[in-house]
Amino acid sequence: MVRRALVLHVFVFAFVLPLWFAQPAAQGRQNGPPSTPPASNLRVLTPDVNLLKVMTTFNAALGVQCTYCHVAADRDFANDGNPKKEIARNMLRMLKQVAMRFSDSGNDFLNSRYLPFPEGKQYVTCYTCHRGSVQVVSAVPDPHGPERAPEPGSPPPAGGRGGRGAPAAAGNQPAGRAAPPPDLPPGRGVQQHMNMVYLPQNTDTFLVMPAFRAAIGVECNFCHVFGERLERGHADERHLDDNPKKRIARSMIGMLKDINTALFPHENIDIVFAASSIVPDGKRYVTCYSCHRGTHLPLSEPPPVTKAN
Repeated sequence: MVRRALVLHVFVFAFVLPLWFAQPAAQGRQNGPPSTPPASNLRVLTPDVNLLKVMTTFNAALGVQCTYCHVAADRDFANDGNPKKEIARNMLRMLKQVAMRFSDSGNDFLNSRYLPFPEGKQYVTCYTCHRGSVQVVSAVPDPHGPERAPEPGSPPPAGGRGGRGAPAAAGNQPAGRAAPPPDLPPGRGVQQHMNMVYLPQNTDTFLVMPAFRAAIGVECNFCHVFGERLERGHADERHLDDNPKKRIARSMIGMLKDINTALFPHENIDIVFAASSIVPDGKRYVTCYSCHRGTHLPLSEPPPVTKAN
């Protein structure tokens, strides 16, 4: 009996009492500082989104902390008192429209829950344009692009570069018309181009096309069909739509027009200059260079950090 009682006491002291004393501590934790409240006041994001992961990607993409868009007092994330929060909502709406515009490119935006896929299929995210900064870079550093030969049939411009201001080929002058005076409107040339959709027919392609090359890091035959006169990347059948990348590029220009119209509804933005990655001082228009930064596949998330040996 004594031995059995001793075993019982040992059991009580070893197992029951610790649980008993632990109950007030657990109750104290429950009555302590409240945990993060459930999400509310969602206008674009849906409740099934992993908000913690999404907000973490926002922080990395813009290089900011939560209080940049949210009201700092009492961590009231549902509060709409900070005007930057509504701007962020509009950015999310734009992100969705951009992603849905290219649904056939392997992008599954609806199932991504606003997070980049690890296999890289979602090409457009907040990081694509912001790259760790609140201010988006719009202007391409060198709109001429790298050194290259002149367009077929055209004399090389001054300095031997295929940039803006190159004289138009005589064979491209409108039939039966005299050349227009030299004081053409900015961004407009003497050519009348065929098969234009979003750009005007008299777009100065000696301004726009080199800027495309510089912004995307490709040659003309990346988007255009080339023929027998192909030379160092030139494409002499430029009016044809047989290359599917030309249709994608055309859709990109239309997207640029839609985005800038939505972001800056009270400003008359010339699509020729937006497509050429040229913006006036003090403006933050979206251009080809904003996303591409010299490569045809934009980044969707920060590159992995490599550790030094």
